[in-house]
Amino acid sequence: MKLIFNTFLVLIILFISGCSSKKLTIKALQPSKIENEKIHTIRIDRFYRDDVNQTESIANKIANKIVDNQRVFEVKYNDFGADAVLTGEVLNSSLNSYVYYRSEIDYSRCRFYRYDEKNRTRECIEYQIRSIPCEKREYNVTTSIKLIKPITNALIFSKTYDKSSFDDMCYDRHPYYPFYPDSRDKFRVNTQIANDISSDILDDISPHYVYYDIEIIDELDKDTLVFSKEQEKRFEKVVELILTKNLDLAKTQLENLDKEFNQKSFEVIYNLALINEAYNQLKIANELYNEAKMLTLNTKYLDLANYGISRTNRNLEQKIKAKSQLP
Repeated sequence: MKLIFNTFLVLIILFISGCSSKKLTIKALQPSKIENEKIHTIRIDRFYRDDVNQTESIANKIANKIVDNQRVFEVKYNDFGADAVLTGEVLNSSLNSYVYYRSEIDYSRCRFYRYDEKNRTRECIEYQIRSIPCEKREYNVTTSIKLIKPITNALIFSKTYDKSSFDDMCYDRHPYYPFYPDSRDKFRVNTQIANDISSDILDDISPHYVYYDIEIIDELDKDTLVFSKEQEKRFEKVVELILTKNLDLAKTQLENLDKEFNQKSFEVIYNLALINEAYNQLKIANELYNEAKMLTLNTKYLDLANYGISRTNRNLEQKIKAKSQLP
């Protein structure tokens, strides 16, 4: 029975995987939110009320921030030569919990039986209801930062970050004891939340990459294009190459197919655009998305092409801005 269930589960997973769209993850360079200042050297003050290692985590991330093999920041220990001073405060580090109960039928315990006198048997007609204690925990950290000019104290950037983490556990297999906040547990989880906040801070004050999962066109459209079985198989192989990040070979194969189809295949040109976008060749990718758009009336394909056009336009502008912010 277990073997049958496992086989069925595998088939379901394969079916879902087969039906889901195939995607390629690409990255795009984005600028910091500091518009009019170049910040390369930073002094970091210890954050006020910091009991979650917020200061240490942000200092470590700033000191080790690298974009395109280039170190973005230098940490200073005094104001001399510093472009900015980072100060902050941990406004909240908390752990709150509350208990609730989940009802469950206990088939091992019967409340009422129906007796059969003739056959001298009994049948359970109502089972016991168990109340299982459960506990929800909410961990929260709120941190406020300011980036200011040394000497003048002019404000460059400020923001408050708020993050939470949740646990939900039911004690149906072992005894439940009323929860009392465990300072070690609170410190462990909230320190991790503070570290996540440090990553958000770094994204705001530094050029950084964001990631997109972009849909791959995985089959040729026989209604709009004439192709041979061999060409169809080659295209399917290209899709496999893209999925395995073998982009150089995929690009070569697509360029060959593009010539054979006289630049009339939306699917081929769209996937070529996607590969160029993955290579960060945004201008070329944008031109190819525009070419692909002219080859289809399919609503879904038009949406994909238009999204590619707007995405590469935007990311090209953002890339130029981010590059200007690097040392």
